[in-house]
Amino acid sequence: MNYSLLAFAVTAACTSAHVDANTSEFIDSASTEVITVIGSSLNNNVKEIEREGVTAATNINADFGDQLAQLPGVSISRNGPVTGLIQYRGLFGDRVGVSIDGVDIAGAGPNSMDSPLSHILPEPGLTATLYRGIVPVSAGVQTLGGKLRISANAASLFALDNGITGSVNTSLINPGSGQQYQGNVLYKTDQAFISGAFMHQQRDERESGDNAVIPNSHYQRNGGKFRLGYEWGKHQFDASYQQLNTNESGTPALAMDIGFIDAAWYRVGYRYNAGEAEYFAINWFGNSNQHAMDNFSQRMVMSESMARENNADAIAQGLDAKYVTPLNSGELELGAYLHHSRNNSVITNPNNGMFFVDNFTNAERDTASVYAQWTINKDAYSSTLGTRYTRVSMDAGEAGSNMVMMNPAIATLVNSFNAAERGKNYSMLDIAATTRYRASDSLDTVLGISQKNRAPTYFERYTWLPLGISGGMADGFNYIGNLELENETARKIEVGIDYNYESWTISPRFFYQDIEDYITGSPSTNMAANMVSNMMAGTEPFQWTNTDAVIKGADMTIQGQLTDSLSVRAVATVQHGNRDDIDDALFRISPEHLTTTVQWNTLVFDAPLQMQLTSELAGAQNHTSALQNEASTAGYGLFHISGLLTLFDNAQSNLQVTATIHNLLDKQYAPHTAGINRVMNAGVEVGERVPGAGREWHLSLSYRF
Repeated sequence: MNYSLLAFAVTAACTSAHVDANTSEFIDSASTEVITVIGSSLNNNVKEIEREGVTAATNINADFGDQLAQLPGVSISRNGPVTGLIQYRGLFGDRVGVSIDGVDIAGAGPNSMDSPLSHILPEPGLTATLYRGIVPVSAGVQTLGGKLRISANAASLFALDNGITGSVNTSLINPGSGQQYQGNVLYKTDQAFISGAFMHQQRDERESGDNAVIPNSHYQRNGGKFRLGYEWGKHQFDASYQQLNTNESGTPALAMDIGFIDAAWYRVGYRYNAGEAEYFAINWFGNSNQHAMDNFSQRMVMSESMARENNADAIAQGLDAKYVTPLNSGELELGAYLHHSRNNSVITNPNNGMFFVDNFTNAERDTASVYAQWTINKDAYSSTLGTRYTRVSMDAGEAGSNMVMMNPAIATLVNSFNAAERGKNYSMLDIAATTRYRASDSLDTVLGISQKNRAPTYFERYTWLPLGISGGMADGFNYIGNLELENETARKIEVGIDYNYESWTISPRFFYQDIEDYITGSPSTNMAANMVSNMMAGTEPFQWTNTDAVIKGADMTIQGQLTDSLSVRAVATVQHGNRDDIDDALFRISPEHLTTTVQWNTLVFDAPLQMQLTSELAGAQNHTSALQNEASTAGYGLFHISGLLTLFDNAQSNLQVTATIHNLLDKQYAPHTAGINRVMNAGVEVGERVPGAGREWHLSLSYRF
C-alpha cells in the first residue's frame, strides 16, 4: 500500500502520536530543542520542561525503542527484540550518540547486539531527552547523527520530600507469554538519598499478522541499579552502579544470536554550586561488557564444522567536566572530556578445539575533547553558539588464526595486517550555531547550522578477515576494514518555525546535510579477502571506504486541543539519502511516516480514565540501495488503542491499570528498517524481511507509594 505525503497531511488533520510515546517538547536552553520521551522529572520546580508520565508500564518492546520511534525524525533499525538501533534523520548506529545516566557505553558486540538502548533500566525520575535538529556541542562528542540522553537528574532527586517512596509494576504481554516486573524504592533525608531498582523481562516468540512465528524473537533479561547522593552546603555528590544481564535472546537479522551479555556500568559525580547560575560539575564513569554469541544454540547450523561462537568483551573509562557561568544576558559553558575504550573478540568452534580467529585484539580508542559554548537570551531572539575540538587516537594488536597454515589467502591477510601501521590519530573541529527569532507572540523562526565529525569505529578499521561485521547494518554482506579511513565531516543546515494559535502548535523543520568522507561499504579490490569471502560465503566482500553522501528531508509536529477533554498530536517525517560517488541510495533509510494520536480524558465513577487511539502510517520505500541488494517495501497502516485507569491517586500513593491493544486490526506488515531474516527452517524465509508483530495485548498494573 502506498501512502502519499498528501494523505499524510490529511490524516494529520484528523488524528495524532503513538499510544506508547506520550511525548512532549521543551526548551532546554532558549534556542536548543529537546524532547522528553520516557519518564518524568520528579521536581515540579524545574523550569522550561514539560513532564510526561511514560514508564515501564507502557513499553511493548523490551528496550523502549517503540516509544522513541514516535519522535519526529526517529525510527528504530531492529535486528532483534533487544537490539534496537536509533535512526535519526537517516543516520543510525554509532553516528547517533546515546548516553545512559551520563555514561557513554562502549559495546562489546561489533554488530551492536548490546546496543545502547539495551542498557535502559527504569528508575525514579528517568527521562530520555532527544535533541531535535542541530545538536549543541555541549551535548557530547561525535554527535554527527544526533544525541539521546537517558538519565534521572540528581537535582530532582535531592529536591524530593523526606521519607520512603517507590513503585512496582507488573506487565503481561501476549502472544509470546511476555512478562515484565519492575520496581524501585528511594529513601530521602534532608541531605541525602539512596535508591535501588530492579527489572525482569522475558518473552517467547512473537507472531506476525498472518499468525506466523517471528523467528528468534524471544528474550530474557534481569537487572538492578543502585544509586546514592549526598549534599552539603554548595556541594553535591552522587554515584550510580547498574548491572544488566541478558540471557538467551534472538537476533534473526544477524548471523548469530545472543548467548549472554553481562553489562555493568558506574558513574561518580560531583557538583559545586558557586552561585545561582554558576557551577562546576565533574563525572567519572566507565563500563564493562562480557558478551557471548553463537550460530548453533538457538538456530539450525548446516554442519558441525560451521558452528561458531564469538566471545567479546569491552571495557571503558571516561571523565567529563564543565564550568557554567552567567555572561552578557546568557551563559558561558566550558567543558572537557576524556574517554578510553578497549575491545577484544575471539571466534571459536565448539566442535573443533583447534579452530580460532583472533578477531580483535586490544582494539583501543582514546578520545580527548574540549569545548566552549555561549548561550544568549534576548527578548527578540535567543542563540546558542559553540565549538568543540576532539582528538581520537586508535590502535590494535595483532591478528591471528589457526587457518594461516592451511590457507594462503588467510595467511596473506594476517601478515599484511600485522605488518601495517595500525595506529592513527584524528583531529576534528565541531561547530554548531542555532538562533530562534521571535517574529511575533505566535510565531518563532528557527535557523541552525553545524559542522560535526565522526572518527571510524574499531571494526571499520580493524576487521582484517571478511566477516558479516557491519555495526548492525545487517545487509548480509561480509566486510573488511580499512586502515586508511578518514573521519566523516557532516555540514548541516536546518530551518523551521513554531506557530501557535490558541491551543494549537505546528512545528515543521527542513534539513539538508552533506557528509564528506562518509564511511560505507564498496566492493573490495583486495584479492586475498575476495578469495576468502568467496570460499566462505560465495560472495565478494565490501570494504569500508570514504565516499560522500547527502541526506535531506523534513519533519513536523502538530498538537492541540479539540475540546477540553480531547487532544491531538501528529508527528510526520520524510527523508532521502544518497551516495555522491555513485548513483545509489543509502541503505536501510526509513520511508516517510506519520504517527497520530487522539487522547480523551474522562471519568469512570470518579476514577480518571485516559484513552488513546493511534494511527501509524508508513509509506512505501522504493529508493533503495542497488549495490547492497536492498529490496523495496510496501507501505502499511496500523491502529493501536490504549486505556489508563487511575483507581486512586493521592499524595502518598496511587494505583493504575494500563491496557493496550497493539496492531488492533492484526495487520501483516514488515517495517523497512527491520532486518532481513537469517534463521533457517523458520516461519519466515531466509532473505525475507522480519515481519512486525500482529495483534498483541498488554496489561499492566502499577502501584506507587
